Order: sequence, then C-alpha cells, then structure tokens
Amino acid sequence: MQPVHAVIFDLDGTLVDTLADLGTSMNRTLEKNGFPAWPLEAYRQMVGNGMRRLTERALGEGAAPETVERILGDFLALYDRDCTRLSVPYEGMTDTLDRMREQGIALAVVTNKTEEQANKIIRHFFGPDRFAAVYGNLPGRRTKPDPAATWEALEKLHTRAENALFVGDSNVDVQTAKNAGISCVGAIWGFRGEEELRRAGADWLVRCPRELLALIK
Repeated sequence: MQPVHAVIFDLDGTLVDTLADLGTSMNRTLEKNGFPAWPLEAYRQMVGNGMRRLTERALGEGAAPETVERILGDFLALYDRDCTRLSVPYEGMTDTLDRMREQGIALAVVTNKTEEQANKIIRHFFGPDRFAAVYGNLPGRRTKPDPAATWEALEKLHTRAENALFVGDSNVDVQTAKNAGISCVGAIWGFRGEEELRRAGADWLVRCPRELLALIK
C-alpha cells in the first residue's frame, strides 16, 4: 500500500448521520402535496444518488416530470432550512479527523447533495478549517459515481490517486473510487451496511471512524 497523503469522504451516512433530516423533510413535503410518507428507515435505500433521484424514489417510479420538479423544489426549500436540526456526526468522527490532520493528511468531501447544503452541514458540524475542500452537486458537474469531482478534489489536495483513500458507505462510493483509481474504504456504520459494500468491492471495511487511522500509518 502506498503512503496516504489525503482522504476524501462521502458526507451522508459517512461523516454525518443525516437520515432523520432527509427523511423528515421529504415526508413533510410528500404529505403537504397529498402523497404518502415513508418510514424513516426506508430512506436508507433512497439516498446516495442526489436529491432529484431521492425525490423520484420517494414519489415512486413513473412520477410525471413536472411533479418531480414541484416536489423537489418544495423539498429542497424545507431541507435547506432544517438540514442540521436532527443530523449528528458519527461517534468518534471529529476526533478521527483531527488525528488525521495532526498526521499531515489533507481532507476533502465529495457528495451528491448540493454544494451549498454540503458546505452548510460541514461548517455546522466540523467548522471551516477541517476540510480543504467540499465538492457537491453543481450545474454542469457530473455526480458520483462519475469521478470528475473526485479528480477535482485530488488536484486541490495536490495528491495522486495512489496516495489517497475514498471513504464512503454505499456502492455508489465504491464505484466512484474505482472510477477515479482510488482505493476505497467502506464505512459499514453508514446507511447501506456491510453486505452492499462487500458486493461492491470495497478494498477495506471499517466498523467505526477510529479504525481509519490504522490505514494511514
């Protein structure tokens, strides 16, 4: 294994447990518009591919495009207001990030949520300085598993792919890492769990954030 100089993290289900805020905001939006709500646990399988895909899954396959647009707009407005209300960083995450930085590891975030919301959540829970860069969904930027944002992060961190790790909780994250040529660490504490990460081909599986430290020594 090459020396690790940088670690790129997914956000939802990896750094922060955002499920309650995502699910609650979507359920309130659905009910307001006459659609049935989902159990919060159902959202574990809906998130990970961006807000539009989350909206399509919540409405059910075959929803009219204009309905998706309307619900998406209502959901984003509500979630933007409440995105830090119920969310919490995973236990040990902040300390792990600080230990990495003490060892000279550069940190970044690559997520499929909007970049504005990602920055809001990261600053709220981790402050302005722990991450050198946060990359989210922007017009014209391809979302994960496309490697474009991950390559942008590597360039920003002045790190080659072989000297980086990508940490995520879903098959989308594993495929993103593979597409970018980066080794992937599966965070089995997240939304999708160990089985999905094994099937997707994660290079390592870790059960808690502190176990990441053993991979960067």
